[in-house]
Amino acid sequence: MRKIYIYRNGNENDVQKFFEKTDEKTQNKFKSILTYISNEKNSLCEPYVKHISIGRYRELYEIRMKVSGNMVRVLFVKQDTDIVLLYAFYKKSGKDTEKALEVAFRILNGMRDNGEVVEIRVA
Repeated sequence: MRKIYIYRNGNENDVQKFFEKTDEKTQNKFKSILTYISNEKNSLCEPYVKHISIGRYRELYEIRMKVSGNMVRVLFVKQDTDIVLLYAFYKKSGKDTEKALEVAFRILNGMRDNGEVVEIRVA
């Protein structure tokens, strides 16, 4: 089983805040995808996960889901076999992804310097 962690800087937790504001359908879909990717037998590939292959963001992956016409993305990084969720957002255009990648990259650098990760329970 892959462990799934969520990045937390002090009391700030972007991914948790994002999903607290979403509807129940989105939260349930996210939980089911986390359950799927937490199983090491399932590879981290499309349709649920995509590896980012752009320049300095190559360490990042995104969880991809479409719920009620909205595209939701959660950027994460792998650490050994585990996953650390960094940033969640609604994708409405390509520019949203570019901005989110930059935010996630800054979060990743902050995590390496002094951040904290907290394990979350799936299922």
